[in-house]
Amino acid sequence: MTTEVLHTYRFRCDAAQCTVSVLSETTDVPARWTEIDSIAHQSHPPLPSAKSGRTLLRALDTRSLRSHGRFRLHLCPDHPDALAGHLPQTDNAGGQGASVACSCGARLAWSTQDTKALWVQHRIEAFLAEPAQEQTSPSKGDQVT
Repeated sequence: MTTEVLHTYRFRCDAAQCTVSVLSETTDVPARWTEIDSIAHQSHPPLPSAKSGRTLLRALDTRSLRSHGRFRLHLCPDHPDALAGHLPQTDNAGGQGASVACSCGARLAWSTQDTKALWVQHRIEAFLAEPAQEQTSPSKGDQVT
């Protein structure tokens, strides 16, 4: 008897009230899906050459440290802009935990271990605060009673 381990990955859309999910055999984002990375706002200079020795190791360590608290969100092809205006931003300047902010300008925490939960709570509150989509006005000739 032989045993075989199969890995299946489920990608769920992170748009509000969307229930779309896709199974994949790899960790690659499915075609036409959008991936949002919480450290995408960071800019890093190019890494030093391999001949740099200690400098290279420090640069790699700094990059790893700054990505602490990182998380990714996925959006299905039907909702590519669902998070426009509310993109997560995480960073770690070297302390315990990571800071969490939103592209809308909200600073959620300076130091936390659970970056995604804080940002998700902010996004839910922002979604609930958004006015309901305006109803379309009646077209010319429609009778309003």
